[in-house]
Amino acid sequence: MTITRSDPEPPGDSPVGGSGSRTAIQQIARFGDPITRLLLASDGFTQPRLEAILGTDLQVRVLRQDELAAEQLPATVSDALRLAGPDRVIVRRSCLINSDMVTASMNYVVAVSGQATAAGTDDLHVPIGRGLISRGLSQRRHVLRAGVTRWPDGRLCAAKAYVIMLGDHQPLCYIREIFNPSVVPPEHAPLSAEDLSWADEPDYTRARPAHPSTTPRGGCDIESPRTSGQCSRALPALVHPRESDSLTIDLAAAARGRAFIVHLGARTSAALDVTTLPARRALAISAAAVLKHGLDTPIVTIGQLRYDDELCSAPDDSSISPGDRLPEGYRRAAALLESWRVSIPPIALCTNMLRGAADHYPASVARDLLVEVAAMLPIAASAPAASRELYSSVARLHISRTARSCDSNAARPRLTRPEWDRSTQLLWIGDRNHEFTSQHLSFAARVRNPLAVTLGPTATPDDVEFLCRYLNPERRPGRLTLVPALSGTRTADALPALFEAAARCGTPVGWVCDPMQADDPATAIHTFVSACRTTGTVPAGLHLDCEPRNRLDTRLDTGRALRCVVTTLSAMWAS
Repeated sequence: MTITRSDPEPPGDSPVGGSGSRTAIQQIARFGDPITRLLLASDGFTQPRLEAILGTDLQVRVLRQDELAAEQLPATVSDALRLAGPDRVIVRRSCLINSDMVTASMNYVVAVSGQATAAGTDDLHVPIGRGLISRGLSQRRHVLRAGVTRWPDGRLCAAKAYVIMLGDHQPLCYIREIFNPSVVPPEHAPLSAEDLSWADEPDYTRARPAHPSTTPRGGCDIESPRTSGQCSRALPALVHPRESDSLTIDLAAAARGRAFIVHLGARTSAALDVTTLPARRALAISAAAVLKHGLDTPIVTIGQLRYDDELCSAPDDSSISPGDRLPEGYRRAAALLESWRVSIPPIALCTNMLRGAADHYPASVARDLLVEVAAMLPIAASAPAASRELYSSVARLHISRTARSCDSNAARPRLTRPEWDRSTQLLWIGDRNHEFTSQHLSFAARVRNPLAVTLGPTATPDDVEFLCRYLNPERRPGRLTLVPALSGTRTADALPALFEAAARCGTPVGWVCDPMQADDPATAIHTFVSACRTTGTVPAGLHLDCEPRNRLDTRLDTGRALRCVVTTLSAMWAS
């Protein structure tokens, strides 16, 4: 039998985070609204009471989860959990949302690592209280403090902190819950600076990011078709094969509906000017965060980069030192890759981008969604110093580039060892303006990188069957992603036949929607998702093109891309 009760502090005990000698009961009495007082004084789980207030079910969304040493926590938390120096803790940031994407509460949880695993409280998809009930664990809640703090948008909001105890003696986790002031009225007696200070956060000091590195990573495994094998073998690899294999696993999960792909394309080299790269990174992160919040599934975020192989040819002069032999084109390519994958995301740019897109949706669910994700992104992106990331809603950034061409008639013996194109993780073949050739396909068929192929408006089921058999004869999950270009009603009629052609081959394929060149991107997205549902196909992802507005204004038109993201969510929810 599960026992749950809440024990406010006895009179005279000092609550966590200050507030003098007032007890939790006295703190709760300072709130003016009876709903707020009832919620804060509740002796049961918070989620059912929030569901009663909103009149709807709530779901958990984990924004970030890290593991760190107990010594990084302030004394207020470590004392409440009775932690010793060598202990490890899990720090989780989560929120509860309803079906309309309204965030009811945001939660900061610190749990003792070993006990959290044993009790199941490290499960990302189950609220802690319900998880404990399902395991029949005896528990009680020791309320430490009730008061006010700031909601992510700066408004005052009600909050409470408590410790969940297993049995009568063993603390399991410290929880601080803050409540949406639009849902739980925060009216409170006069405040002081001490009232707003909770002093329960770990150290978030972060080191300055290193400058993008061009340090060699090892030799390439594949010859350059343009330089008779001398260029690639002489230059360091830009990408390790392990990165391609990891991406293949992620793409396989997306094809099964257990993840979702966001691919940010680049139709012109102007889209990859150094001045636009931060905006492209911000767009990729913003799109991934919105989709993660709306779909509650891992997001596979990929950005397409362009650089010229011919600029990477190494000097033949043996008198030049090895460090100086790296050609300028290679250095630029390496710097571009490292800048794309740099660890600290441009969160300020992301939040401004999302809020700007929200202005196109006055008084709507879409507007509230974009604003809330913008407010929560800083929380999802920040980690305590020296922590080990276990999970984050800010997706890791992958890279793709256009497949190189090679002479399919050249006499080149096929090697028995695995080969990779180590200049990228995902090879992208073809686009709406340039059909792929047999040379592109022959090169792509040789390497073990995951492959993505754009299907033009004239693509037929026979073309799909050929690509499946030629590029993925081993039927490896995650190896092949197909991206049908959407335009007009013909695509709506043709999509089911394309899906069924791949199914007949028995080849696992990830199908990604490319709506931005259609006359009506919103209609194209709904058509794609509807065709997927009709045929039992998984909609695996979204391809977005984002170009500079014109030659004089190099800013990216990110609003259109984010509108496609919101439309994709709407289509996925409706299906």
